[in-house]
Amino acid sequence: MVRVRSGVVVAFTALLLLSACSSDSKKTGSSGASGASSSAAPLTASFRGITATEIKIGVVVVDFACIAQFVDFTQGDAEKILNALVGNVNKNGGIDGRQVKVVFKKLCPLNPQDTAAACTSLTDDEQVFAVMGIYDTPPSDGSNQLCIAKDKDTVLIDELTTGKTIEGATPGLLLTPHIASERQLKALLALMKQKNTLSGKTVALLADQNNQDTAQKSVKDFTDATGLKSGDTAVLTITGTDTTAAQTQLDSFIEKWKQQKVDTLIMSGLLVSAKQFVEKITAAIPGITLITDDSGTGEQANDEVKAGKSPNPYEGMITLNGLNDDETFALSGVQACVKAYQDATGDTVVAPKDLKPGPDGKTTRTFEGLEDRCNELSILKQILEKAGPNPTNDSWIATVNSFGPIKVPTAEISSFGQGKYDAADGFRLSKFDSSIPPSGDFKPETPELQDVTK
Repeated sequence: MVRVRSGVVVAFTALLLLSACSSDSKKTGSSGASGASSSAAPLTASFRGITATEIKIGVVVVDFACIAQFVDFTQGDAEKILNALVGNVNKNGGIDGRQVKVVFKKLCPLNPQDTAAACTSLTDDEQVFAVMGIYDTPPSDGSNQLCIAKDKDTVLIDELTTGKTIEGATPGLLLTPHIASERQLKALLALMKQKNTLSGKTVALLADQNNQDTAQKSVKDFTDATGLKSGDTAVLTITGTDTTAAQTQLDSFIEKWKQQKVDTLIMSGLLVSAKQFVEKITAAIPGITLITDDSGTGEQANDEVKAGKSPNPYEGMITLNGLNDDETFALSGVQACVKAYQDATGDTVVAPKDLKPGPDGKTTRTFEGLEDRCNELSILKQILEKAGPNPTNDSWIATVNSFGPIKVPTAEISSFGQGKYDAADGFRLSKFDSSIPPSGDFKPETPELQDVTK
C-alpha cells in the first residue's frame, strides 16, 4: 500500500468506527539518522534539555498491546528500534558532538488521560528539548500536541498531525515528515487541474465537521479555476462510534446529488471515506468517481477485496500518493537505518513485499516503526546541526523557517520554510485497482513524482 502518512492512522479511524461498522525541482538525496558534524564554538548548556554533553529528547509511540483486539498488525519492538537508531547516532558523534539521551513512553490511544499527562511529564518534569514520535492520535482535536508545541514551547516532530494544529502551535515548533491533510487536498486538486482529470464533471464534497472549512475552500477554488459544475457540500457529524446521525445526513445529500447530477465526489478525511458511507454512495449513484485526499482509504478498499465485494465500491478511486512501501524501503536513507538496526540487534527487517502474518494472524511491520523513527531523528539532527553548536528555541525556529530542501529518509522531495512545517512535497496521482495482488492497491498514473509546491 502506498502511504502518505504513517499507516497507523488507519487503525485509529477503525477504532472510532468499529462499533458503527458492525450495527511527499527540489530533489534531495536521502540520509539516515547517523554521522557527526564538527563545531568550532565550545558547547554549552544553551537551552532546556541541552547540556555541553547531552541533548535530551522524549520519544512517544503507540502501545499496540492495548489495542491488539482492534488491529491486525504491530510496528515491531519500538524500544529496540529506538535504542538501535539512537545508539547509531551516538556512536557516530551524536548531534553536533552531544550524545542523545532519550525518555521513552508508550501511550495507549484508549487512555486519553495518560496522553494528556505525558505533556507535562515530558516538558515540566523531564525537561526535554524536543518530543518526537506519535503523540496523540486521530480523531483528537490537537490540544495535546499544542500543549507541547505551544503551551510548553517545546519542539514536536510528529507523524500524525493536521494543518490546523500546526497553525495553532508556535510557528516552527510543530513539524511533520509528511504532508498535512489540508495541503494534501490542495496538492491533489492542483495535480488534477494540471492533467485536466475531471473535465466535464459535476463535483461535490463530502467532509466531516473537523475539516469542512479548509476542504470547502480548496474545492471551491478548484471548481472556480477549472469552471467545473459543483453540487452541494455534505458535512457529516462524526463524534464517536455511533454514526446514525451521519448516515441520515448522508441519505439526504445523496438525494440532492442525484438531482444535481453529481458524478464526482471528493472525500476529505478518513472518517467520511469509511466503508459504511462509500458502499451507500456507490450503490445509490453507480459509476460515481471517488476522490480521496488520504491514501489510507485504500485500507478500506483492501478490506472489500478480502471480503469478496464485487464490484468493489472503491474501484478507480483517485488519490495523491508518494512512493509505495517497497519503493520507500529501497531508498538509501531508509536502508542506512535498516543497516544500523540490523547491526545493533542481529534481527532482520523484513521488506514490505515479504511480510506474512504470524501464527496469531498479526503482521509485524517493523519497517514502519523503523522508518518513522529514522525520519524523526534525521529531521532533528539536520535542523540542530544547521542551527549552530548551541541551539535554542529561537535558533531552531529561525533555522526551520529558512531551511529549504531537507533530506527526509522516506521521501525524494521534501522541504521546510516560513509557514511550511509539513515536509513532504513529492507526489503523483494514482487509482485504486482491485486486481493488484494480493488485495488491491493504488496504481500510479506515472512513475515519476511531481513537486507539488511548484
